Parts: sequence; structure tokens; C-alpha cells
Amino acid sequence: MALTPCCQLCSNSQSLLRCSSCKVVRYCSKDHQVSDWPQHKSACSGIKKARTLMNHEEQKLRDQPDGDGFAPPNVFEEHVGFFWGLHHTRPYMRARYALVEAIVKVRTYDAVVAALDHVMDCLRLCRGDNMGVRDMAPAMLLRLGRDQECYDFVKWWATTRQRGNYDWGNMDEPYLDIKNADVLEPQQYLCRKYMSLAYLVSISLLKIKLLLAVRAGSGGVAGDGETELGKVVKVLKSHVHDLYQAVEEGNPHFWGALISPGRNLGARLDFFTFGGKEEMQMVLNRYYDAWKETPGAIEVVKAIRQKKDY
Repeated sequence: MALTPCCQLCSNSQSLLRCSSCKVVRYCSKDHQVSDWPQHKSACSGIKKARTLMNHEEQKLRDQPDGDGFAPPNVFEEHVGFFWGLHHTRPYMRARYALVEAIVKVRTYDAVVAALDHVMDCLRLCRGDNMGVRDMAPAMLLRLGRDQECYDFVKWWATTRQRGNYDWGNMDEPYLDIKNADVLEPQQYLCRKYMSLAYLVSISLLKIKLLLAVRAGSGGVAGDGETELGKVVKVLKSHVHDLYQAVEEGNPHFWGALISPGRNLGARLDFFTFGGKEEMQMVLNRYYDAWKETPGAIEVVKAIRQKKDY
């Protein structure tokens, strides 16, 4: 179920007021805003502090004087796409990353929209994405119900980015240009060694969401038989199975942790190794809300693990 704007305290969606400090939480009344302040205070002040630092670093870049070839001025106008290659932009990019991390601690519609906007703009400023913010985007798109955009985004990074002849220095090269790709197409491009765990997990959820929606739309009677809906169900179940296996092979810690996250949620990470527990924790913390907000999705994973039909 996609997130929608609502009161943080009572889920009312009418006549909402926005927190003027963090700008990502809404309330239906002043009374509810006051009542929620003890719970909201820490996250709100964290967002405000991170935003202030980002704005400070941005202003330093905009005030950069001319004459230094290693730290050119007008980077926002003349060097879009290459930010990380200019060392003096890195404090700004790190500050913006820190702002995203502060925002996603708030689990609201506005927080996800704001975080996604920052992530996509970081990718605009630095196409090569040296900080790895691209792995955050699919979860945010799924939480907002923008499933087709999620699929297109993942497919671009999983295919076009892998081209050995893609010229990252050429701003005329097509970038994130895959639109309306067929979500029922074969998944071999994803189910291969060294594929991003974030991409596998996000498309697994997308396929399960679609499978559950097809069944719900048919009144629950669409099996995997020879009707048109049955054929779609059969294809989706095949994809889900393949993706499940790809995740299991890439990181055997993930599915068990998704079902019983425990202390993995909120784990602080300084590094990770591919296939290791730390990688699982990083992806789990970014994607758990998207799974939890999709009724029935985790139950499908449980059924697969127990070798039951789903």
C-alpha cells in the first residue's frame, strides 16, 4: 500500500499542517503537533541540523572565487554530472547524503518524497554516483507506489551502466532513459552473479506486489492455469522464485532477517562486504519499510522458505 500524506498522530488526511522545521511531518491540528513533539523532537532537530550544514556547504561552492583550476566556480551551472571529480564539491555531497539519512528516519510520505528528490538530484550532479545513493531510490519509489519507475530505474543501472563502452564523461550519453520497460520480461539480466542486493530485493518486492494485485483483482481465483490471468500469475511466480534464489545465493542472510529482523534494524555500519551480514543489514534497513507496507509480501517469502505454495 503506497504511502499518502496524513497526520502523524491519528492518520487523518484532511486539513493538514506541516512541521515548519523539518517540513516532512504533518498534523491535523496544533494539539496533535504539540502532543507528538516529544517523539518528533530528535528526528526534527537532526533534519534541521543536516539541512543547515548542507546549505552552508552549498553556499561555499556558490561563493567559490574564480582563478583556481582545481576548484572552479559555478559548479552548479557548469559542472553538473561531474561533481565527485571536483574535490571541493565532496563536503557538499557528503552533507547532502547526511541529510537524506536524517530524513529517512522519519517514516512519512513527505519524508520519502523529500529523500527521493535529494537522491535523484545527487545522481544528476554526479552521474557516476560515487557515494552509492542509487541503491536507496528503488525502496523509495516502491513506498510511493511508483513501481514502474522503480523497475525502469533498476533496469537502467543493471544493464546500461554495465556497458563497458558507456562514456560517463559525455553528458550527451542517455542517462536513466529507460521508460515503461516490460515488468514481465525475462529476468536473466538481474539473476546473475555480483548483482546489487538492493536491486534484487527491490524487484523481488515489485514482482510480489504485482502477483498479489493480479490475484486480488481476480477475486483470488487466478491460479497459474491457462487463462490469461493464470499465465501472468505463472510468469510472476517463476520470476519471484528466480529472484528469491538470486538473493539467497548473493546474500544468504537476507531472507531470514527480513522475516525476523530483530536487532538488524537500526544497526550502525561502518563498512560491509558483499554477501556478508553487514550488507544484509544495510539493505534491510533501507528496504524493510517497503516490505512491511506491502500486505502479504513477507508472507510470500515465508511460504517460499517453507516450500509451500503462495
